[in-house]
Amino acid sequence: MKGKRKASTTNRRLRLGIYGGTFDPVHNGHLLLARDALEQMHLDALLFVPCGRSPFKTRRPHATDTKRLAMLRLAIKDESRFWLSRCEIDRAGPSYTIDTVIEIREAFPRAELFWLIGADQLAGLDKWHRSKELRGLVKFLLLPRGETTRKDRSGTVLSLPQPRRIDISATEIRHRVKSRLPIDHLVPHPVAAYIKRHRLYLS
Repeated sequence: MKGKRKASTTNRRLRLGIYGGTFDPVHNGHLLLARDALEQMHLDALLFVPCGRSPFKTRRPHATDTKRLAMLRLAIKDESRFWLSRCEIDRAGPSYTIDTVIEIREAFPRAELFWLIGADQLAGLDKWHRSKELRGLVKFLLLPRGETTRKDRSGTVLSLPQPRRIDISATEIRHRVKSRLPIDHLVPHPVAAYIKRHRLYLS
């Protein structure tokens, strides 16, 4: 599987978080929630998986696949337990979560997998492609977003013990860049510099 780093050999099962998303661009909110998941759920590593083509969105991301990957690499380069996979970007067709999970399961056959989702995605989870099969392969880890969420009684959805509310969005960042407003407080400094250097999100 492209993009992963090797984990140290251990007798117990690897606890691996998977964080999918557009990351257009990756921002401090993503990284804070990833860190919370890593620490509160005692994960061994967290794998960022930038989406190639979302089946739920008709528009392509604003930044190219190459640039979104580059920004993610810059954002996590000093975090040894943050890994990056380009499996969805390299895969043709829509980026179905079930295909990604199966690929990750093949790379880590003994791992316990936790798929991070925003709380606002919970209501539509049963509409995901092959959702019943997906629930048998991963546990979903709910990240706080929005005011309320419905309960899920399947036993496959977990919540962070100490959820953190973060009001940062990629849409806000793109609007600020287009308006020539600073974003250094919203994204890692190398990412802000990359966006400026490559003149992203100006149109």
